[in-house]
Amino acid sequence: MGNSTATRILLLIVAVLAACLAGMTVGWVTWAIEPSAAQTLIAGGSAFSSALALMLASYNFVMRRDA
Repeated sequence: MGNSTATRILLLIVAVLAACLAGMTVGWVTWAIEPSAAQTLIAGGSAFSSALALMLASYNFVMRRDA
């Protein structure tokens, strides 16, 4: 894969969409277990942020020149 700007933007969009999917899934499961809006937002938000961090770190590792 190249290091062009278009490739990086595409990978960023894919990472954000995957993190949104993870956050929504955790939010729905949390809401199904206990219908509390605050708990659902905390669980979904933390799942989103951790999934996004993991995806961006893995993309950074893959896009390095020495990898």
